[in-house]
Amino acid sequence: EEKQFIQVQKGRPSMYVAKSPTELVALIRLDWEEKLKESSTIVVEELQPLFEKETKQTPRDVWVIHGRASILAKAMEMLDSAREIVLLSLPSFDLSDDDVDTMVERVLEVKAKVSILTSSINESLKALIPERFEVRTRERVFGAGLVVDNKFTLIMLAGGEESEEFLGIYSSHNVFAAMATSYFESLWKDSHTI
Repeated sequence: EEKQFIQVQKGRPSMYVAKSPTELVALIRLDWEEKLKESSTIVVEELQPLFEKETKQTPRDVWVIHGRASILAKAMEMLDSAREIVLLSLPSFDLSDDDVDTMVERVLEVKAKVSILTSSINESLKALIPERFEVRTRERVFGAGLVVDNKFTLIMLAGGEESEEFLGIYSSHNVFAAMATSYFESLWKDSHTI
C-alpha cells in the first residue's frame, strides 16, 4: 500500500486490488526519476563549486614559438583579444619592415589602454599614434615583449645579429605576466615621454 502497488477500497471488509504492471512500472519510474533528480541537484550544488575551485584544467602554460611569422601571428592574436591593457616594448617603433608594419597597424587598432616602450620612433609615425596611447623612449630596449591584460606574455628574441632565426616564448600563466609587467614597469620609470 505504501508503494502504491495496490489500491485499497475502503469499507467492511477492506478490498485490496493489484494495479496493472504497466501502471506500476510507470509509478516506479516516476519515483526513481524524482529521487535521481533530487540527488543530482544535491551533488551538483555541493560538488560543482568545489570542482571549479580546486580542479582547474591545466593546459601547458609555456610555449616556445619558432620563426618570425609564427611569433607575429601569436602577437596579432594576443592584440586582437586585448580588452584592458597592452604593454609593448620594441627596439624601434617604425614602419621599415612589412612584418613590423602589420604589427604596428594592429597595435594602433587596439581599444585597450596601450603603453609602448621603444628606443626610437619614426617622426612620421608619431602623428598616427592615438592620444590615448602612452609612448615612451629610452636609450636601449633589448628585444621585444608583449603583455596583454596582465594574463598573456610573449617575449620575442632574435638568434643574433647574423642569424635569421627568431624564437618566441609565449605564456598564459599569471606568474610570467606578473614578472614581465614588473620588468616593463621598471624600464618605464626610467624612460622619457615623447
